Amino acid sequence: MTDERKDKMSGSGMKGYADCAGKYQLEKTCPEGESSIYAEIGNRIHSVMAGDTTIVLTDEEQDIVHRCNYQYNEVYASLPDEIGEVTTSVLEQRFWYNDTWSGQIDRIDFFGDETALVVDWKTGRTPQGNADSNLQLRAYSVIVKKNYPALKRIFVAIIQPLAAPYTIAEYEEIDLKLADEQIQSIVEASLAPNAPRTPSPDACKYCRAKAICPEAAGVTNELVVSPSAVPALTNEAIADYLEKADVVEGFIEALREEGKKRLLEGQEIAGRKIQAGRTSRSIEDPMAAFEKLGIEPDLFLTACKISVPQLEKVFATTNDMKAKEAKAKMEELLEGVLVSKTGSPMMVRSK
Repeated sequence: MTDERKDKMSGSGMKGYADCAGKYQLEKTCPEGESSIYAEIGNRIHSVMAGDTTIVLTDEEQDIVHRCNYQYNEVYASLPDEIGEVTTSVLEQRFWYNDTWSGQIDRIDFFGDETALVVDWKTGRTPQGNADSNLQLRAYSVIVKKNYPALKRIFVAIIQPLAAPYTIAEYEEIDLKLADEQIQSIVEASLAPNAPRTPSPDACKYCRAKAICPEAAGVTNELVVSPSAVPALTNEAIADYLEKADVVEGFIEALREEGKKRLLEGQEIAGRKIQAGRTSRSIEDPMAAFEKLGIEPDLFLTACKISVPQLEKVFATTNDMKAKEAKAKMEELLEGVLVSKTGSPMMVRSK
């Protein structure tokens, strides 16, 4: 974990700790992995939302900031009139609970001394569920109450413009007390000696220790069944095997990434080696390519592939339209030219 967290538990990981009590202690033995491009985008957007004026965002990132602000205004408008106006705000600050766990909260708006609004920006495309059942936000309500004990009413909101509409929940004093008890029980279970590890798709999804988790590895043994026997399995058995398969797939992916990392560092792994990646070619500037090649326009276009989402964006900008309006207008103008295809049905996990 980062130095700022002091190698302690974090409110953002509370759902994972609840799903698998042994996750925290096993993760402590693993170094932080490299940040993904999506995490970097999220960090940049969070910094700008916190007031950093030195970061230059891409058009897409600026659009996400705009959408976050739009949903935030919707959240603000939905609050009860009697709480009044914001008296002060705290942005991107880490708070601690008895030095055992912490949480870096994106935004807290205070309405006097007794009411606050806690906001969590989510810039990805995966829905995070409702605010009233979100353990990260529940933990944040607890830690805000701990640091501001005069608060009697805390609203929590998830703002996730690329994934779903905003959701908001309210914690009154009794709710905050029960939330505190729940979060502390999760923390105590995770800090207990030999805290049990219970692999599951949800618990393993974001766990950086899954590649070294004996319990996750052990699930593979439970999946050994002849493919020819699959048609004879009951629906209950298939459901059980599918749950285990989700765990194993995550374990295998992490195992391959770790093996690749070690080979690139010069370590040896029997039966494995690093092979150069495939080379792909692309035209970065189609107009420049067209001018240099001297091909007839109609022939040149036969070699081009048009990105419909990018074309919609350009069309919206050119005609000063909102995204939904531009999409509808394009579908109208391109009737008979714009083709929609639906892929084969997919099986996904139900809630």
